[in-house]
Formats: sequence, structure tokens, C-alpha cells
Amino acid sequence: MSLQNDGVTVAAEDSTPIAGDPVALRRRLREDGMLLFRGLLPEARLAELRARFTEVLRRHDWLATGEDTDGDGGLRPAANRRDGSPRWWRMYEDLQRVELMHELAHAPRLVEAMRAVLGKPLLNHTRRQVSLVHPGFWIPPHQEHTYVQGTPDVLTAWVPFTAFPEDGGTLRVLRERSVPGVRPLTVLDTGGVEAVVEPGEGDWWRAPALGPGDVVVMHALATRALDENVSPYLRGAVEYRYQSSREPVCFASLRPHHYPRVPGWEELAAGWSERRWLRVPLRVRQVDFLLPDRQESWHELLPRPVSRLVDVEPGRT
Repeated sequence: MSLQNDGVTVAAEDSTPIAGDPVALRRRLREDGMLLFRGLLPEARLAELRARFTEVLRRHDWLATGEDTDGDGGLRPAANRRDGSPRWWRMYEDLQRVELMHELAHAPRLVEAMRAVLGKPLLNHTRRQVSLVHPGFWIPPHQEHTYVQGTPDVLTAWVPFTAFPEDGGTLRVLRERSVPGVRPLTVLDTGGVEAVVEPGEGDWWRAPALGPGDVVVMHALATRALDENVSPYLRGAVEYRYQSSREPVCFASLRPHHYPRVPGWEELAAGWSERRWLRVPLRVRQVDFLLPDRQESWHELLPRPVSRLVDVEPGRT
């Protein structure tokens, strides 16, 4: 799937030169809904993370035997592996046990960039996601706020630990003058859902040829998607989320991703060298996660978002 809106796609501008300028970063985030940072994190640490994850994938027979890479970090998956299978859940639990994945959410340059946009004090969500992009896999348009909730001013840092070349799944974010609040969802034939995007609502900004060390930061109300991975290799990224600790957060954002299907921190963090990657402020304002009877009505259930970082279109949910 290649996302286009009225035939317009535009390459995202590198925000690394303005990484130390909070005003410029907030202005670009308000205009684009995203920030692209080239080389924000040390490639060596991401290579180490990829190696740790590769060990887990091999242990669970998730990779093909023999030569496993394409020369730029892609992994060749074994045949007949699918998300949601019992084998997948066991594998994903062990990915969540990798301490380095949680440590990198506290990388100084990444945290500095988040503080530059969000201010202090910062809340680093402990629910951290590993996204494995299999050949033929794509992610339809969606807004993170629907699935994260709490304050709408949550920033997601999308951090690849393999290369994402042009054919490996291009990350896209819809650039809009103002976001329409929470978008309605439509159910796909595949069983998934996608956010409804009308023609002419904006241009798709793309982050092409991403690699380890690069970071894409997206606002929770921005509409994002991932093109189909048409390569024969598995691609991967981790997703970290941040917000002001003065604003509300859902309890689930402080638990492991996919908890309680995945065990809690006492079990996952057993044997770690440090537990400080899981610390959160003592006083945070927790709110309930709202789940509709039908996914198509989710936008009606959620309150109209009010943001200090992006403009929300008046008069829409």
C-alpha cells in the first residue's frame, strides 16, 4: 500500500539542526504533526538492541535458518509465522524482557528533545512497544490518541532498530493545518480498522530510508500510517511515548505493552541491572481508558481533545 492524498507526498525535513530550539521544534510540530531527527541516537546502541532482539527471535524460531540479513539490517523471517499465535505471544513476552529496550527510552538526547517540546516535568510512559513489520505487512491510517488516551499531548518516538528502505515500509504522517479531533474508524475486510481520511484533508509527509539512530516524533492526534513492506525482510522499530507529568494518563500506559496478556514488571524485569527505567512520578493523575461497544463509535465516546501543541479544528469531535 502506498499512501497518497490527491497525489501529494512530501519528504519530511530533518529537525536535527533545530533540536536545541524549543520554539522552532514546537512550531514545526504544530505545522507538520511530526519531527524527524537524523542520527539522534547512537547507531552502536541500536545495533546492540537489534542483536538482543535477534537472539529472542531465533530462540523462538521466528527467523529463517542461514543468512538472515539483507546487508542493511533487515531480518529474514521464517515461513508461516503470524501475529497473535501462541508462539508470537511467548516471543513478544521475551522481547519485553530485554532491558536495553527500556533503557534507550531514557537516552539523554531523546529525553532532551522530548523536554524541549513538552517542557518539564516529563512523564516517560513505561508501556513500550516493539513493532515487527513482516513482509506484506502495512499499518492503515490511525491516531495514537484513540488507543493511548489520557492527555492528547502525548508524543510517540518511533525508533527503528533495522533499516527501513523505500521498499521496507515508509512511515507517513498526514500534514494538516488543524487536526479534526478524533477521527471516525471504519472496519476493514482484514478485520482491522483505519481512520477515515477524506480527500484533500492534507499532504502525506513521509520519512524515507530510515535507519538505526534516526527518530521520528509524532503527536498523538496526528494521523499516521506505514506503507506495505514489499521486501522479503522483517523490519523493526520500538515506540516510546512521553507527556507532561502534570497532565492525565491512563493506567495502561504505565504497564507493559499487552498487559495482562504479557506479565507485569515484577516478572519481566527480574534480573535487570537497574529498575529506574520503570520509574514514574509519585503523583500522576490517572484516568479511565474508554472502550466503546463498537469501534466505529470510538470517536463519539472520546471527549473533544484540547491540545497546547497542535491546532484542533473547531466544531469537530
